[in-house]
Amino acid sequence: MTFLLYVGTGMESVSNEMEVVTGLIQKLIVENATRKLDQNDYRRKYEGYVNKYAALESRMDSLKKERESREIKFGIFSGFLFELSELEELPLEFDVKLFHSLVDYATVYHDGRVVFTFRNGAEVETRI
Repeated sequence: MTFLLYVGTGMESVSNEMEVVTGLIQKLIVENATRKLDQNDYRRKYEGYVNKYAALESRMDSLKKERESREIKFGIFSGFLFELSELEELPLEFDVKLFHSLVDYATVYHDGRVVFTFRNGAEVETRI
């Protein structure tokens, strides 16, 4: 679960930054309402804060999607490990039947990468 914790920590950091930017926007609005500010400076600062908030919002969306993806992969991998744990003993030699029962297909790329896609959707990449 460490990899999920990393994403969660990033989300917390971005959320904290979003709160700070929201506070800055509110402070700027109150300042503009109570003091005579140069409106060009006000708009420039306001737009800067809004753009920063939008960028943080986009980052948060990316982190949420990454977390979802990792949770799905974690579930798939956990299921795979459970299935392996049910075996009485792990094979020490290559077993064609076991290979075919686990691997759905392999994709070989021109740069030497091979990606094995398991029947449960998990993928493992290696180089040859």
